[in-house]
Amino acid sequence: MEMLSPVPLPDDVHDANALLTSALAAAKPAAGLLPRDAALQIVRRHLVRVQQHVQTRFEAGGMSGLEAGRLLGRLTDGVIVALHGLAVARMDEPERWSVLATGGYGRGVLAPFSDIDLLFLTGPKPGPATLQAVEFMLYVLWDLGLKVGHATRSVDECLAEAVRDITIRTALIDARRLTGDVALAEEFGRQYLAACATSSGSFIAAKQAERDARHRRYGETPFVVEPNIKEGRGGLRDLQTLYWMTRYVFGTQVMGELVGPDSPGGGILTLTEAKHARRSWGFLWTVRFHLHYVAGRAEDRLTFDLQPVVGARMGYTRHGRQDGVERFMRHYFLTARDITRVTAVLEPAVV
Repeated sequence: MEMLSPVPLPDDVHDANALLTSALAAAKPAAGLLPRDAALQIVRRHLVRVQQHVQTRFEAGGMSGLEAGRLLGRLTDGVIVALHGLAVARMDEPERWSVLATGGYGRGVLAPFSDIDLLFLTGPKPGPATLQAVEFMLYVLWDLGLKVGHATRSVDECLAEAVRDITIRTALIDARRLTGDVALAEEFGRQYLAACATSSGSFIAAKQAERDARHRRYGETPFVVEPNIKEGRGGLRDLQTLYWMTRYVFGTQVMGELVGPDSPGGGILTLTEAKHARRSWGFLWTVRFHLHYVAGRAEDRLTFDLQPVVGARMGYTRHGRQDGVERFMRHYFLTARDITRVTAVLEPAVV
């Protein structure tokens, strides 16, 4: 079995992504296509380097969880773009199709063990060549051991499914073109934004109902002894829900855009409230990265056994009578409280 290369990636994302493209090009025979197994081996080696690179930089204290998530997202973009290039090279006839990132990946942030959500956007009637190219990409991604959420749809099918399914409608809010037909992706973006403008009321009501059901499942209070930092009250999903609502209604990207009399909504948030939201978002993403690395899987629950480990990794030590894990959990609960307060201020202004 070949040993995977431990050589670190360059810090510059463009240089790191270019390495994969160069490696695939160098391995390509003078005549014909690069065999699938050879391509898989090269991409797998690169992916291991990507994962090691992000973990090393994060655990060395050189970046926050949010910064690490953005880095992992940009490096994953390079893998998807490279696989698209391999797939296109295998097409007998060129057809219009694009690859878009959706959901959290569409926002450009990935946790170490998050799903990679992809939309393969096609024309009204994709031909066999496009469907085979999509299949090629998916099988390589699965062989790499990645968890991939995916859909293959035309623009009209996206819009129709978004009307029927609130989860799809939410995921498409942040759809981001990775590669492929530019005009097709732009056409989708225009039509989706127009559809959003006519359905904000139903979207907000659906997200509120979804959140209330989630709180009933994970706890109505943020102060549970083993909180779920993603799904629990005062967690990441609550902040994401606020983001989805304001993005759907006002088209904003960050909470800071809602500060000031000239902002959408006339200044819904104060500067202090926006800072609390941003600080909470960053803190929870750092906790989430530590949780994933400690557990070795997509773990979002701060269990009793993980609390002292994560707290120590984040630098919480004993101060006076309060030990490190107590200080860490106090910070977590204060963060959850801040998110609950921002929700109470922002949501009534959006509804």
